[in-house]
Amino acid sequence: MADEKQDSQKTLVSFVVGLLIGGMLVWAFSGPSATAPTNEEVNDDATTEETIKETDEEASDTENGNTDEQPVEEAPALEIGEGSIDVKDQPASSKVALDGAVYPVNEGWVGVREYNDGNLGWILGAVRFSESASIVPTAVTLQRPTTAGKEYAIVIFTEDGDAGFNLATDVQIDKVFGTFTAQ
Repeated sequence: MADEKQDSQKTLVSFVVGLLIGGMLVWAFSGPSATAPTNEEVNDDATTEETIKETDEEASDTENGNTDEQPVEEAPALEIGEGSIDVKDQPASSKVALDGAVYPVNEGWVGVREYNDGNLGWILGAVRFSESASIVPTAVTLQRPTTAGKEYAIVIFTEDGDAGFNLATDVQIDKVFGTFTAQ
């Protein structure tokens, strides 16, 4: 009987010790980390005065129109209409520059396909455009580069709503919107 009592006490003590150790481990690894500030982060009076002076000078320059910052340019608007893509003949590469476009839909994908004797071939790359997200592409990055002397077609795919290009669900509009020859 004494052995049973001693075994159950050992079990209880082991259980309590395990809970304490487990609780300390959870506390140590899950709480927000607090770090002491480094010397660089500590501001003394001189540093604070310099910061205030620089801030005042910047505010004064901005009010007077003296600023080194570049003006913020507005993102180009996505033009919707009949649909055409301006693309010039360009050097063979892994990127196709788009010179301008009028899109037939407000959400979709611009694709580059091989174009042999009026027949569309492999899709080399696609880039998303979106009126609601203000995405207006200026180039299409390809999975493999174009080949000098070959012709390529620019096509448009509709967007199925998942913001990812999927040939099974993003339907190609039955029209070639532009062509170019790799140089």
